[in-house]
Amino acid sequence: MSATLLELASTPHLMVVTDFDGTLAGISKDAYNVPINQRSIAALEAMADLPLTTVAILTGRHLEGLRQASGLVPGKLIIAGSHGAESSDQPIALTDAQVTALAAITKEFDRLADGIPGVFVEHKPYHRVLHGVRATDLEARDKAMEEALKLNIDGVTIKPGKFMVEASVTDVTKGVWIQRAIESHQPTATVFIGDDTTDEDGFKVLGDSDLAVKVGEGDTAADIRVADTDAVGDFLTELARLRSENFAAK
Repeated sequence: MSATLLELASTPHLMVVTDFDGTLAGISKDAYNVPINQRSIAALEAMADLPLTTVAILTGRHLEGLRQASGLVPGKLIIAGSHGAESSDQPIALTDAQVTALAAITKEFDRLADGIPGVFVEHKPYHRVLHGVRATDLEARDKAMEEALKLNIDGVTIKPGKFMVEASVTDVTKGVWIQRAIESHQPTATVFIGDDTTDEDGFKVLGDSDLAVKVGEGDTAADIRVADTDAVGDFLTELARLRSENFAAK
């Protein structure tokens, strides 16, 4: 069982958390030139201005990468990067073991990307990402991705994503971040919207008074599904309208 839109709009303290890529913005071969749904951003900012409404963007991008792609900076919206491992109010502090693990996975990802046009390795503070969205040789790309998923390096967790494989040296996931945010902000209901496999960790920590929203196709632990980023804009716009009306009526 999960909350309805009307129940969410009228809950005493609402927390709204969304992914960025594939949720607020479309997917592009140029990671820093993605089509952002401005209706979604406007709805999030409108809700952030309301009382007892906490709004966050929880992205797999590192914070600087999100700023470059969107212009979004921490303010009335909470922004967490690297799946929650990176926060604007906390310095990045890698351990020696994490530095060693990152060096090892970087070497392996560089080896796999070598010689395949369009396949490249992105460096994030706690992650390395083997990207294949720009690849022209799809057979070679898929083989590299398969090999990447089989890598076994101490201190590194490897997960698949959309046209990419991500390696992490932190145990912070979107689920861990959401749990911590719930403990910190004490909302009476939480909405989390995401489209990728890494968002499933977030869906799984939500309870009966919450709502998990999957964007697009694929197996999911979410409560409901919307078609695409335009549908996310519709959902957030309606939630913002109902939430605003709820306070106006009091």
